[in-house]
Amino acid sequence: MSSLPALFTALALAGTPTPTPEDALWKAAYALEASPPAVRADAESKLLQGGVAAYEVLTKLARVGGREQVMSAMGPTVSCNEGALYRSRPVMRSNGPRLPGLAADFAGRMLMKDEALRRRAQTSEDPFDRALALMASAKVPEAQAQALAAMRKESDPELRLWASALATCFVRTAERRSAPTLDQMRIEQNHLKELAEEVGAPLQCLEPAELEPKLVDELATGMATADGWSSSNNTFQVTARRANGEQVHLSPACALAAYDALVARGTYLESLVVPLATHLRKDWSLRMEAGQRAARDLAHVAEFRRNHTAAELVNAGHTVPVKVTWREDRGSSNRNELEAAVRQGNPDARAAIDRMVFCRGGVGENPVALLGYLGTKQAAETAYQIGQRCPESQAAATAALVRLKDPRAAKLLPKALENWGFDQEALRRALVDAYTPKLGQQLLALEAQDNSKARDMVEFLKSVGVMKP
Repeated sequence: MSSLPALFTALALAGTPTPTPEDALWKAAYALEASPPAVRADAESKLLQGGVAAYEVLTKLARVGGREQVMSAMGPTVSCNEGALYRSRPVMRSNGPRLPGLAADFAGRMLMKDEALRRRAQTSEDPFDRALALMASAKVPEAQAQALAAMRKESDPELRLWASALATCFVRTAERRSAPTLDQMRIEQNHLKELAEEVGAPLQCLEPAELEPKLVDELATGMATADGWSSSNNTFQVTARRANGEQVHLSPACALAAYDALVARGTYLESLVVPLATHLRKDWSLRMEAGQRAARDLAHVAEFRRNHTAAELVNAGHTVPVKVTWREDRGSSNRNELEAAVRQGNPDARAAIDRMVFCRGGVGENPVALLGYLGTKQAAETAYQIGQRCPESQAAATAALVRLKDPRAAKLLPKALENWGFDQEALRRALVDAYTPKLGQQLLALEAQDNSKARDMVEFLKSVGVMKP
């Protein structure tokens, strides 16, 4: 009987799987996150010695985050301000898991150190590997010409765009260091530029009738997201991103139609309508329609965003069914909420504005613009003095004087128009709310002097309808 414990122990050990070398690599990969420095250093050493097997473990982890998220973990790649490159590589989401990004970063470091491994990734059937190899070569100057040549047969449209943007940066930096491979890189740059030009135009929806039912299904099920908006000149678009990384650009009318279709199915994506309600300038009636929907459906906005969203809508000229609150201890970071509260008639907000203007500073819109809501001679005098003495505050001070109907606004207006930045939005709001024909005449006179900022303001005020065409 005395031998039974030993027998049970032997049986238990016999049933325990023997750890494999791959198990050790997985353990090392997971140790990259939230481990003590000594443990992490040991894990990195094991991974660097693991070769192809370690690289495959790392890229399996990296793929969990998706290609675009983990590619950004490689960080700024070259000292070249190539806009197309940085637009194609969004910043890694801070609220997502860190391990995929860490795994991608370490896999990229392995590719930088191991030429054979890098060439293997360049010829992989998986575009993820090819993308990682391309990004890794950005930090290995002597490998850049070969890396660009390896992209000559690239079939993935997005990687073609990345390669063309990187080629431009590689050539610029090669010129600065007089690299011996410069001529070869210029040849590859021209070839990759042609490949990029062959990539079709992004999918888009211009009219509601063109809205794909499939895209609506994907947005409703979370297989697609509405993840941003952009505007330039006369163009405004909301971007939807599908699970495969494909982008669909929606015109304001299409975005509104998509929102209505989703609401009919019980899904509320405020990212489709809030940008229209707060930033669309060329179609004021559609902006108001979007604002009505966003205000109506505020209850469906996540609670931690609801108050801020309500403030955005109020400041954009919409009426919402809730009272916006603010926290004075957060200073200028609650500036939008404070403005919305005073717009809604909250008497306590007026006193808070006075304290914010004279006791706090910060980034974003200058709180001096809020003086316009106080309606006193003292507020007007303060705004004028600040506008005279502080060039960086002229647009905000002018916004306050316009709202206060103070004639001294005319003295500051020309310089205020040049004071481009956050405060221009405050000036726009003030001109919409307190426009006078005299201000309009001044803007037209400035426009006649070929003042481009005055021309933009005139165009905006005409589109809103406060200034006659």
